[in-house]
Amino acid sequence: MPSIVRSIIAIVAGYASMAAVVIALTVLVKRKAPEWMGTVGKPNTTYIYANLFYSFGAAMIGGFVAALMAPRAPLAHACALAGIVFVLAVVSALQAGNKQPRWYQVALAVIGPLGTIFGGMVQTLG
Repeated sequence: MPSIVRSIIAIVAGYASMAAVVIALTVLVKRKAPEWMGTVGKPNTTYIYANLFYSFGAAMIGGFVAALMAPRAPLAHACALAGIVFVLAVVSALQAGNKQPRWYQVALAVIGPLGTIFGGMVQTLG
């Protein structure tokens, strides 16, 4: 299999693992503490902080997986994933508009990429 294909697979697997963790934890929070969710598009403060916390952990897992599966330059693959996460966070913030606090949108755009890079570093130093 060509190296570029393995690189793409590594980044997609990193993103998929990150997304799976966020989805699973969001479903868990919604079932176990539905009062945290707030209204559609307007989460309450407790959920916002919980989401920031587990989003960072999920991003670390995604960066770790991308680096682990990389055919070479594992940290570069985690950084590529960080770039994708940043772009998606900006798109999400633009779509959310004023439905979510601006500081929360900025925090997600910072925490996600930092988490993926940190996860990649953990894997490469491991």
